[in-house]
Amino acid sequence: MTLQSAALPTALLTTAAASPAQAVNFSLAAITGVGVHNAYQKDTFSWMIDALESGASMLEIDLWQNFLGIGRYSVSHWPLFGSGNNCSSSTTFDGLRSGERNQNLATCLRNMRLWHDRTPEHPPLVIKLEAKNGFDGTAGFGPAQLDTIIADALGADNVLKPADVKGTHPTLDAAVRAGNWPDRDSLRGKFVFLLLTGVFEESNPLDRYDAHHEYADHLTTLDTNLHSAMMFPTINGASAADPRIGDNGGTRAQWYVTFDGAAKDWFSIDNRFYVDNHYLVVMSAIHEVPPAIDGRDPAVPDAHARIRQAAAKGATIVSSDWSAREVVSFTIPRGQSLRDQGSF
Repeated sequence: MTLQSAALPTALLTTAAASPAQAVNFSLAAITGVGVHNAYQKDTFSWMIDALESGASMLEIDLWQNFLGIGRYSVSHWPLFGSGNNCSSSTTFDGLRSGERNQNLATCLRNMRLWHDRTPEHPPLVIKLEAKNGFDGTAGFGPAQLDTIIADALGADNVLKPADVKGTHPTLDAAVRAGNWPDRDSLRGKFVFLLLTGVFEESNPLDRYDAHHEYADHLTTLDTNLHSAMMFPTINGASAADPRIGDNGGTRAQWYVTFDGAAKDWFSIDNRFYVDNHYLVVMSAIHEVPPAIDGRDPAVPDAHARIRQAAAKGATIVSSDWSAREVVSFTIPRGQSLRDQGSF
């Protein structure tokens, strides 16, 4: 198999939790890091700044757009009572553990910007944005509006965009297959947004235009204005074969270079297609892979062992409700464990 870096050494990278060895610089597609499921929830982190300072490689945010016509971008697990999250109303970094919580998306993003401005050399941080109820373009809550909110709150230059990866290649997919993900050192201070269709929209019989389809179509229509797009549309569901067929195919296929799904499903299939083509793979609920381990506070050796297993299966990010720094800051070269055994 091939990985982004020509010859992966045995040293781990960047975090003390992984190893004291620090010298190696990998591409975004060549490491396995840890993400936090629903990182906005107060029982996981009291404040968003706690999540940002945890060292996690990914934070997941649930987004409701104009749910029931309320005219807001709400960050919450369930939106009937508005936003419910750990984002602070503070406008200063020092105040991010005070003020009112339960803020809207723009304020949550501004919390991230305050952290970024204080620590501009932070490692790249993936934001997994689950669009719970999808877009509502007719009411002004479409893909372009969400792009604008992200760009205005974080600063467009602080976001790794599809246009940045595509470069001069004919398509985003061609760029990724050619190994055009930037290396981590060049991505210091950057955010990377993955957009997923939410479970509410998936089960809504009145909504047949899933968010990851709508955003891929949005990218196609942007053409020379691709630089205004802030997110990578992401297919959810593990598949050994290329899933970019049917509704995911056609002109949409070129935009899908990031994939998500349940870890136990990824563990049951051969993932060489994703690793060999440098696609990003998120393996969710990693603790549920048999034999299951604690989903909130596992023993550190157990968590590290599970992350190594996921690296061997081709994950770029694993996620759970873990929050301990010594767990979520752990990174390892993708495919390192069992690589020589050809076990994927």
